[in-house]
Amino acid sequence: MSFYARISGYLQYRTHDHLDAAIERLRRGAWLNDDEQWLVRGHPREIRTDATIDHDRNLLAIPAGVYQNLGRITTELFAGATDGVVVTSSNDACFDAWIETPLPEAANVPPGEGGDVSSIRCIDLEHFARTQGLGVNQFGDPGHFQWQWDVLDAFHDKHDPDILGILESAHGPPG
Repeated sequence: MSFYARISGYLQYRTHDHLDAAIERLRRGAWLNDDEQWLVRGHPREIRTDATIDHDRNLLAIPAGVYQNLGRITTELFAGATDGVVVTSSNDACFDAWIETPLPEAANVPPGEGGDVSSIRCIDLEHFARTQGLGVNQFGDPGHFQWQWDVLDAFHDKHDPDILGILESAHGPPG
């Protein structure tokens, strides 16, 4: 069964080998093609966006979008990460959001391996909606699904990193 999630983020890696392992994982999952272009639903002819990888800075940027099954494996991308954030939300049979950041020990995990690599902060989206003046709309209420989308839009507007700014910066990502 597929899981659709809205995702945006970036990861900076300690070594080229760590970046290469993350790229290979994204290729195997059909999120990236051999030209490092992001794909829509794994379809080789549907390009989401051009490459968002800076090999000189060991930087992988995940452009904002709805991805099929990527939300299930983001933690695997954190091996070797020294900086970054991945912001994820979904209303695919759920109403969840989380913000994932690398743990300090992630930098020392060998490329392509697992371990304690990230910290995940779960977000109470109903509480978030109230703090943003969006109120709470219960399942079955008129406009419930639109309310969910409005909350997810507000969540990503507040928490998504500036991917374009990070890629265009001559320096590393904001730390």
